[in-house]
Amino acid sequence: MAYVTNAGVPLWYDVCGDGPPLVLLHGRAGNAASWWRQVALFSRTHTVVTYDQRGFGRSPCEKDDFNAEMLAPDIAAILDAIGIERAALISQSMGGISAMRFARDYPGRTAGLIVGSSLAGITPKDIRGRLAERERANTVTLPDRAFAPGYSAREPLLYELYKQILAFNTCFSPAWRSRITGSAASFGAEDFDSYAVPTTFIVGAHDQFFPPSFVHEVAAWVPGATVIDIPDAGHSPYWETPDLFNEIVLNWLGANAVW
Repeated sequence: MAYVTNAGVPLWYDVCGDGPPLVLLHGRAGNAASWWRQVALFSRTHTVVTYDQRGFGRSPCEKDDFNAEMLAPDIAAILDAIGIERAALISQSMGGISAMRFARDYPGRTAGLIVGSSLAGITPKDIRGRLAERERANTVTLPDRAFAPGYSAREPLLYELYKQILAFNTCFSPAWRSRITGSAASFGAEDFDSYAVPTTFIVGAHDQFFPPSFVHEVAAWVPGATVIDIPDAGHSPYWETPDLFNEIVLNWLGANAVW
């Protein structure tokens, strides 16, 4: 466990295991601790890097320091501190924005990209309109919205653990999310003209943030990208169906990542 400072923000990170490097990027409702069921398995065969993104967990920052432009350089700063030149990225929700920005800005350092439960910052005007419409109609809030309907009753102990990990994020304000989304931060089709990073999207059939139809639509923008649908999960397959999620990730990395 260590810190590296990038653009004035201290970034907490941890490294364990040995083998081809993986970086795990959490979502808005999580932090590095969210990946407990992935780290235990992945570190048997890979070097696993987890970190609290700026503004989350043990990486506090001010509002003005939370912006889209710093998401990719933060990853690069951590990899540099560890001495890793090239890594595969596994992301969840908001982490998909950070991961896609890194893959776009540092393609030579990206062995592969897994975008979990995210549109990866690809939000053209029509999609933003449909997302806004969904938000106006939505009556479910975190943490329930992070799962398929009924999860809290099916898994009350894991649901409570998720709530506790979410509570670690004492610095981040949900209003900050607008600083990394919207028209100014969205990728356009031209951003993928020369894109060649092996990429797949993973989405749960019951995702209450980004339904599969949205994910399939944005994945079509990314050259060579595939989509893997998980039938019995919502917005958090890594948490809801970890055995299946982990198997999918390791199989995909084995067949597609280029370290």
